[in-house]
Amino acid sequence: MKFLSSLSTRHYVYLVGLLLMALVLASCAGFDLGDLVKVKTPNTIQQTTGLPSTLSLNEAEVEYQNWFNGTQTTGAQWKGNIERAGELRGLFSQLTLSALDTVGPTVAGLPVLGPALPALTGIVGLFIGSGRLRKEKEASFNKGLEKGSGLAGGSPGGSGA
Repeated sequence: MKFLSSLSTRHYVYLVGLLLMALVLASCAGFDLGDLVKVKTPNTIQQTTGLPSTLSLNEAEVEYQNWFNGTQTTGAQWKGNIERAGELRGLFSQLTLSALDTVGPTVAGLPVLGPALPALTGIVGLFIGSGRLRKEKEASFNKGLEKGSGLAGGSPGGSGA
């Protein structure tokens, strides 16, 4: 430390100039300062890609671009799969609704099957899905049956004329 305190301002200027000249010559020779600067890799990226905890700046830029492109590609594939599944769901929904629209008036004219159609669709709905959705549908179906039996028992003459 005594050495640095004994230097004059002119010596500091010469040292800085010498250091800058050395850096310029090193960069002309192909030395890259990006190899000296270190970047920390996030833990989640380390775990998914197997990269070390620190990389040089140059390596980090390349690895980041690879990771980012891979993430975008995977995300785009997943989004496409979700959209295709949504289209299939819409198609099945349309087919089901159009089939019910076609069959509904025909079945409604039959004395036994007309009132049974909503009950049958409710029963089929109980078996579709699982867990919470199935329980919600079951509760809704049971509530509908209670209201329906109350309406049927409350007005025996039909429309009340």
